[in-house]
Parts: sequence; C-alpha cells; structure tokens
Amino acid sequence: MNKLFIKRVIFSAAGLALLATGGLVLSGGGSAYAQDTDNEVGQPKTAEQRKAKLDANKLRVCEKREASINKIMQRIATRGEKQIGVFNKISERTQAFYVKKERTLSNYDALVADVNAKKVAAETALAEIKATIVDFKCDGTDPHGKSQLFKDNLKKEIAALKDYKTAVKNLIRGVKSANSSSTKEESQ
Repeated sequence: MNKLFIKRVIFSAAGLALLATGGLVLSGGGSAYAQDTDNEVGQPKTAEQRKAKLDANKLRVCEKREASINKIMQRIATRGEKQIGVFNKISERTQAFYVKKERTLSNYDALVADVNAKKVAAETALAEIKATIVDFKCDGTDPHGKSQLFKDNLKKEIAALKDYKTAVKNLIRGVKSANSSSTKEESQ
C-alpha cells in the first residue's frame, strides 16, 4: 500500500513540476492549433492543402474497397445472367408444351412476341451492367460518377428483368387458359 501511494505522489509531483516549468501543456504542443498547422512554418494549412489531403484519404479508402466493389458488381451481373437463363428455360418449356399439346390461343403469337421483346431488353440491360463493371477504377477521373452510372444501369436491369418475368407469366397464364378451355370442350 505504501509503495502505491509513493508512486502516485512521485507521478503527481512530476506532473506538477511540468506545469510549474511550463512544459508541454503551456507550450501548445497538444493544442488543436498545432494539429492544423504546417509543421515547417507554423501557419494554418490552406483550404487547398486540406482538400488535397482529404482527396488523398478518399482515394486510399476507395482503393481499399475497389476489389470488393468490383466483386459486388460482378455478382450482380452474374445474378442477372442466371435470372435471364431461368426465364428463358421457363419460356421455352412453356412454348414447347403449347406446341406438344396442340392447343389454340388467339393471342399466343402476341404473347410470344412480347416475351421475346422483353428478353432482348433484359439482355441489353445486362450488357450495360457488364460494360460498367469494366470501367470502374478509383484512380479514374470520376469514380463516383461511374458508380452512380452502375446504380442507374442496375435499376434498368431490375426493371427489365421484372418486365421479362411478367411477360413469361402472361405466356404461362395464356397457355394454361388455352389448356383448360380445350379440356372443358373435350369433356362436353
């Protein structure tokens, strides 16, 4: 207990000695002014110097995240490809079923044309997504603008995939209604 008390007195005595002699606290070594000055001259940093340092920090952070951003973009493009593949398979199977069962539907050709048009739109949106992935670099002139372009293209892709899915659903409903109406006719 006495040793602990003696150490506290020694440390506090050393602290008092620094205060009394005008050590670090009074010299401004720990002040906020010292952090915002140029070390050579002692003058405040200019706005341009602060902006350059901030830009350098942003670039460093961006470069650290560049690989993960590119991976995310690649996964989004891959997901779009997979969705288009699933919708294609469903559409082809539905069309094959319609032909195999020899059903008749008055607007079948319009439904198939709509599916094909939505498929082309979705593939175009996917191609735009892939083109944006290649362009993203942090050291480029406008990485934020390119990321915003990617986000805009992503929204277009999502809308195009949604439209394609709706067109495929409409085709399925049409074929299903043709199937049920011809089954009713056969049963009568």
